[in-house]
Amino acid sequence: MNQRNASSNLSRIRGELERRLIVMRYSKEATSTYKKVFSWVEDYLNGYGEPNYTKELGQRFLIEYPLQSSHSQSLFIPARTVIRRMDEILENKVSAPRCFVKEKWGCPSRFTGLCDKYIESLVRRGQSKSTIGTRRRYAGQLLRRLPEAVVSLEELSAADLYTVFTKYEWPLVSLVTARNFLSFLFENGLIKVNLSICVPRPSRPRSLPSVYSGTEVDRLLSSVDRTTGIGKRDYAILILAAHLGLRSSDIVGLSFKDINYAAKTIEVIQVKTKRPLTLVMNSEVEEALVDYIQNGRPQSLSDRLFLGLRAPFLPLTAGSGYMVARKYFDLAGIAACGRRCGTHALRASYATALVAKGVPYSVVQEALGHEDPESAKYYVRVDVKHLRMCALDVPKPIGAFAVMLEPTIRSDFEGVLS
Repeated sequence: MNQRNASSNLSRIRGELERRLIVMRYSKEATSTYKKVFSWVEDYLNGYGEPNYTKELGQRFLIEYPLQSSHSQSLFIPARTVIRRMDEILENKVSAPRCFVKEKWGCPSRFTGLCDKYIESLVRRGQSKSTIGTRRRYAGQLLRRLPEAVVSLEELSAADLYTVFTKYEWPLVSLVTARNFLSFLFENGLIKVNLSICVPRPSRPRSLPSVYSGTEVDRLLSSVDRTTGIGKRDYAILILAAHLGLRSSDIVGLSFKDINYAAKTIEVIQVKTKRPLTLVMNSEVEEALVDYIQNGRPQSLSDRLFLGLRAPFLPLTAGSGYMVARKYFDLAGIAACGRRCGTHALRASYATALVAKGVPYSVVQEALGHEDPESAKYYVRVDVKHLRMCALDVPKPIGAFAVMLEPTIRSDFEGVLS
């Protein structure tokens, strides 16, 4: 690590960080990553004229991390760790011990053929790379946790699965994979009994969508400084989510060919569903895009619309939309109160506003690009005004309950219970 800002607290943090890396026996690769991230933090502070590191500046660095084209997006998680270590040093705290992965996720050799067949079936069904990677990992985990006595899955029993599922902790995604994998084995005659019914089904309450009022959304958009290039870009990103309900991945993936100014439409192939989606631009969206393209976008040969802040002005990554929204939720001083603060919250707010106006579910589904016709009904759960119209009258009490509510009887009970 270089020796810039020797008079600032960065010098002390740098020295202590290097000492801890040596004491905790970090590898050369990990040490190199720490040094690289630390140099990015130094550059970030110098860019803002800040001589000293603070926890607030560290968090701001992370918020703006995806927006810096010079930063490797694959190092974001290590960057969070480096910031956490710097915060510990700043507060004179001892670093938490390193966590080592004790369990391998690969498939045991005796089950490799079955696992390969399962993965091949996922590929044929057109599953995404991320889904296949997740299923591969947790199918391997299930097989690795089986008792050694289970040499062939034909010998697998419900008792074996009961032992496995009660012995270990299982995230919901791993249970979904286990159920899917066991169903595949049964449907293809690789096991004689459909053991997928033995996989636990823990109940999980469906959370309410994170929704903001029209006033809060307007306040968020008003917090953007549209006199700067970054402000013009960020405003265009936010208004695409708030006024059209576009997903973050579709926003940052927009290219010039996706915008039809003559028809005033945006036409994309959605990243999540791979389905085409056509949305009509309102005047605010069109003006924001034109303002950014003509007055805020750096000169670049890239066909992608939204670019980073520094040369070589690379296209934004999928997570950038969330980071942009989070930044302005903070600047606008909007209290989250348990709600999410990304572009998905703006998308949910847009959908909820449509439902509240009585727009048919089929239209909301089309506007959001959902595959499932029932998906739009999810947003009814926060439409209190219309939900009240469906409320039922409280039924009149009958039987013993009615007797308990008799004034004289009730007073006797109150005397006993008091």
